[in-house]
Amino acid sequence: MAINKKCIIKLFEKSGEVGPQPNLLKMLRDKFIDMRWKDFVKLFMDATMSVIISQTTIHCVTVNNMIMFAANGVSVLSEYSTRDGRSGLYLISEIFQLCRKYGIANDKVIRWRFCLFLNHLLNHMTAGTVLSVELCDVATLLLLERLQDRKPEVRAQAAYALHLLQKSDDSKCPIVKKFMFHMTCDSSIEVRTAIVKGIAMYSNVVEEMLSNTLFDVNDNVRKEAYNRFLEYPFLRLSSKQRQIILENGFEEKNESIKSLVKNEFLSKWLDECDNDFIVFLSNLGVENEGVCQKALNIIFESYYDSQVLDLINKYLNSDTRMIAFDKLTVEKIFLWKCIAKYLTTEKKIEIARNQGHVDDCFIDVLLPDLVKFSDYIRDYYFNSTNSQEFILIQLLDMSTTFVIDDVGAVNLNKLCLDLILDDQMSVKPIRSVAELFDLTFKNGQDLLNYVKEILNKIQTKIIDVYPLIDQVGKKEFFEHELKSKSKKLDELVADDPTDTEQVNMLVFKTKKMIKQFKEIKVSSEEDVLVDTAVKNILKVCELIFQVQQLPKVGTELSLLTDITQNIVVEFLDCSMVKVRMAAIRSLSPYLLLNNIDAAKEHMNTLCAEIAKPMTDRHLLFKIMFELFMRYDLKTFDMNDDLDTDEEYEEDFSVDNILPLLVNCIDYDLDDSSFKSVVVQGFCDLLIFKKVKSVGLLSKLLILWFKRLKREALNIYNYLVRFFTSYAFYIDSSSIAFAMCYVPVLKEIDECNLAEKLDIKMDEVNATLINLTRGLMYNNSKKAINAHGELACYILDYLLDENQPYTAMLVDTLYKLEIDFDNNNKLLNSIGPKLTRVIKYLKTLDDKNSSKYLKKIKNKFDPVLKKKPTCKKKSSEKEVDATETDKEETQVPLTANSELDSNEAHDDLFAQENVVMIESSDDDDDDSVDGFTTTKLDAMKRLSEVFKRSFNTNTNELSSDSG
Repeated sequence: MAINKKCIIKLFEKSGEVGPQPNLLKMLRDKFIDMRWKDFVKLFMDATMSVIISQTTIHCVTVNNMIMFAANGVSVLSEYSTRDGRSGLYLISEIFQLCRKYGIANDKVIRWRFCLFLNHLLNHMTAGTVLSVELCDVATLLLLERLQDRKPEVRAQAAYALHLLQKSDDSKCPIVKKFMFHMTCDSSIEVRTAIVKGIAMYSNVVEEMLSNTLFDVNDNVRKEAYNRFLEYPFLRLSSKQRQIILENGFEEKNESIKSLVKNEFLSKWLDECDNDFIVFLSNLGVENEGVCQKALNIIFESYYDSQVLDLINKYLNSDTRMIAFDKLTVEKIFLWKCIAKYLTTEKKIEIARNQGHVDDCFIDVLLPDLVKFSDYIRDYYFNSTNSQEFILIQLLDMSTTFVIDDVGAVNLNKLCLDLILDDQMSVKPIRSVAELFDLTFKNGQDLLNYVKEILNKIQTKIIDVYPLIDQVGKKEFFEHELKSKSKKLDELVADDPTDTEQVNMLVFKTKKMIKQFKEIKVSSEEDVLVDTAVKNILKVCELIFQVQQLPKVGTELSLLTDITQNIVVEFLDCSMVKVRMAAIRSLSPYLLLNNIDAAKEHMNTLCAEIAKPMTDRHLLFKIMFELFMRYDLKTFDMNDDLDTDEEYEEDFSVDNILPLLVNCIDYDLDDSSFKSVVVQGFCDLLIFKKVKSVGLLSKLLILWFKRLKREALNIYNYLVRFFTSYAFYIDSSSIAFAMCYVPVLKEIDECNLAEKLDIKMDEVNATLINLTRGLMYNNSKKAINAHGELACYILDYLLDENQPYTAMLVDTLYKLEIDFDNNNKLLNSIGPKLTRVIKYLKTLDDKNSSKYLKKIKNKFDPVLKKKPTCKKKSSEKEVDATETDKEETQVPLTANSELDSNEAHDDLFAQENVVMIESSDDDDDDSVDGFTTTKLDAMKRLSEVFKRSFNTNTNELSSDSG
C-alpha cells in the first residue's frame, strides 16, 4: 500500500510540472486497474483533496495543473474498472459528493478549485464518456449554487464549467436563464466575460446581447459579444439585428472592436452573400440608410475606384448611364447613390483620365447629364407604374452629387415644385427637396421667395376646403371623446353602481356630445377632399420646418416672419389635431431665432395644447423645454424656484406649468411616456441652472435609485448622465444633494417606495453621503463638502418620531467627514440641534438609545465641548453601505480605486466610500451564498460609459454650467 500511495502522489507531483500528459494518465489508469476500489479511491481522493486545500494562491500553476490531471484522470477512469470489478463511473459519484461537501467551504480558493475541477472534468468528458442524467443534474446543481457565490472569481469559474451543461435544444434551459441574468447584471467583468464566451445563442439570448451586452462598460465583454456574433450565422440574424451590430460597432470607442466590425464582419457577411452587393444590401436592409451607406463606404475603401464604378456599371445603360425603370430596385438605387457619393469629383476626374478622357468629359462618361437625370426622376415618379417613395428619395439625394449649373438648377427646382404640388406625394421626400433647394439657390432670399411661391400655390388649391377640414377635425374630436366617456362610464358603474349622480351626469354629457356629433355632416367625397388638403398642409409645414434648418436662410428674418405669420399661424386654430401639431413643429425653429415676443406668445399656445385630447405631448414638451433652454424663465415671467408653497390651479398656464409638471412626474416611467421627455427637460434645466428645486431633484434621485427595467433603459441612461455631470461639474451640487437627503428618505418611507420600486436603502444612504462629500467635482479647489449641512438636516430628522431610520441616521452621522476646526458658524448651527437630539434620545425607552447617544457624543465631542479639534483622518471605513457580505459582492467596478480630486473618473454610485483601500482576498465570512444583484448595477456600468468622455468635455461643461 505504501508503494502504491507513493506512486499516486508522485503522479500528482509530476503533473504539477507538466500537466495531464497522456503518459501520466496511462500510468494512473494502470494503477486503477491493478488496485482494489477501496484502496485506490482513498489514495486518489486524499491526494486530490490535499491539492485542493493547499495553501497557495488561486492562480498557482502547479496546483492548477494537478487539478487538471485529477479531473482528466477521473474522466479516463470512467471507462475502466478496478481489480475487484468496480466501474470508474462510481469515482465520479465520489467526486461529486466531495464537491457537495466541501464546495461551500469558507475559503474562496477551495470553492474556486472545485469549480475548476468540474470545469476540466466536463471539458474532458465531452470528447468521450457522457455523464448520466443524474450526474449532470448534480453537477448543474453544484455549479448553479457557485454561480451565486459572493466572490466573482468563483462565479466566473462556475460559469466556465456550466456552459458545458447547457441544453442545446431548449431555449428555456435554467442555466441559460441564469446566464442571461448574470450576463447583464453581474458586477464582475470576469463573470460577464465568461458567460458571453459560452452562453448558448438562442434567439432570446441574441436579443439580450444586442440590448445590453453590446453596451457593456468593459471593452473585453463587448469584444467577446462581437466575436460571438461573428461566429453566428449571418442569415439567422434579422436585418434589424445586423444593422444594430454594425451601427454600434461603427461607433465603438475601442479601436480593436471597431476594426473587428469594419474588417471581419463586413468581409465575412459579404462573402456569405457571394460578394454580390445587391444580395448583401437585401440581407442587410436599407431602412437605416446611414449605417448601410457607411458599411458600403468602408468596403469601397478596399477596392480601387475603378472597381467601385464597375459595381454599378453592369446595371447602367452604357449610353444613358441610367438604370431602366423595370430593373430599378431599392437595393440597386441605394448602391447607385452610395457609389455616386463615394466617387467624389476628384475621383471621377481621375477615373476619366485613366480612361482617356480630359476636361469635363468625365460628367458624360461617369454620370448622366443633370437635365436628363432630372427628367429621369420626373418620368420615374409621374409615369412609371412601379414608382416607390424610397427610390424617389434616393434619386433626389443622388442629385446632390452632381455639379449643378444654372440650367440644371432650373430643371431641379421645377421638378421639386411639381413634386410638392402633386397631391399623391407624402411628407417624407420634403427633406431631400429642401437639401436640393440649398444647392440650387445662391442666397436665402431667393430660396425663401421660391418657397413662398410654392406655398401660395398650395394655399390656392386648399383654401376652399378649410371649412371642411374644421368640420372633420371636430368629428374626430367627438369620436375620441365619446370613446373616452364610454370607457369612463363603464369604470364608474363597475367601481360603484350606487353612485347614480356621477353616472347620470356623465350620461347627460355623453348624450349632448352625441347630438353634436350627429349634427356634423361630411360626405365621402368631402372626406377625400379633406384627406388631400390635409396632406398638402402637412407638406407645407414640413417644407417650412426643413427650409429653416438651412444656414443661408437663418438671416432672412423678415421673409421668415412673413411666411410664418401669413401661412403657419392660421393652422394653429385648426380643429384637426395633426394639422395643429405640424404647425407648432414648423414654428419651433423660428421661435429659437431670438424672437422673444413670438416665443412668449407661442408659450401660451403650447400650454393650451397640452391639456387637449389627442395632442402629441412628446412634441409639445420637447419644444417647450427647448424654449426654456433658449431663453431664461424670466423671459416668460416665470419663477425659477419650483419649491414655492403657492397653490396652483390644475389648468396649465405659463405661470404654473413647471410646478405642475414636477408634480406629474411619477415613479413608473418608461421610454415611450411623454413624462420621459419632461424628466429629460428638467435634467437639462438643472444642469444649466435655469431652475432650482429640492423637490424635483429628490424625485429624480428616487427614479435613479429604483430598479432598472428594460422599458425605461433610455430614460435611466439619461439620468445616469445627468447625475454624473451634475455631481462632477457643478460645485454647489453637494449642497443640493444634502438638502435632498431628508426629502428622499421621507418620500420613500411615506409612499412605501422601497418595496414598490425595489430600492435598497443602504445604497441610497451611501450614495447620498458620497455625493455630498463634494470631491467628485472636477475642480478640487472649488469642491464643497456639505457634510456639515447634512448633519444639521439629519439631526432635525432624528427628532421626527415617525421616521424609521434612526439606526441608519445615527450611523451616518458618525461617518460624516466634518471639519470642526475654526468653524464657529457650523458649531453654532449644530449645537442647539445636537442638544435637542440628545435630550430626545434620553427620553426614549429603547435599548439602543444608549448606543446611539454614545456614537453621537463621540462624533460631536468638539461641539459639546465647544472646542474645535482636528479632523479625523480616514483610517477606518467612512461610508460603508451595509457592512454585510451582501454589499461586498456588489462593489461597483471602480469603487475601490482611490479618488483623484482633479479628475472626474470614479464611480459616484459606489456603495462604499471611494477612498477605501481594496479588501483582502481572504474569506472570513460565514456564508458564501452572498451574491444577490443590487438594482443599480446596470446603471453603475452605464455610468462608466458616459464618464469616459467627461475629461475631454471638462472645459465646455464648466463654462456652460457657470
